[in-house]
Amino acid sequence: MRLNVGAGSRPVIEPGWINVDRVRLHGIDVVHDLDVGPWPFEDGSSEQIEAKDVFEHVGDPILFMTECYRILRPHGVLHIRTPHFTCLDAFTDPTHRRFCTEHTFDYWIPETILYREHNAAYGRAEFYLGKLVVDNGTIDVRLVRPES
Repeated sequence: MRLNVGAGSRPVIEPGWINVDRVRLHGIDVVHDLDVGPWPFEDGSSEQIEAKDVFEHVGDPILFMTECYRILRPHGVLHIRTPHFTCLDAFTDPTHRRFCTEHTFDYWIPETILYREHNAAYGRAEFYLGKLVVDNGTIDVRLVRPES
């Protein structure tokens, strides 16, 4: 199973994908508010979670990251795309609740000082950095769930 969370008007219409949003729109398979846990998926049930233009909207980023960790199977990939804080779009949308940098996700990456100093208070989820690119005002990060 692959999840497209916060799918909105951009569902993935391919076999194996489940589109999740808090509003019932065309192509949405599961209606669920990502700020309410637990999410309605089994532990270790997903090989991939796509979260494009959603992380900046959620009210509880710790819940978001811990639920992604719980749902992903070992070696599963969490792909987040979010505006970089320097992008005008980061501040234009009145529903954006945070402004991300290259280090926003360090709280969940064991090799970083932010993880070492703060992860216990940030849900104890951990990921390894697969890729992080900042380009054209967007942060594109792929985080990999390690073996338990």
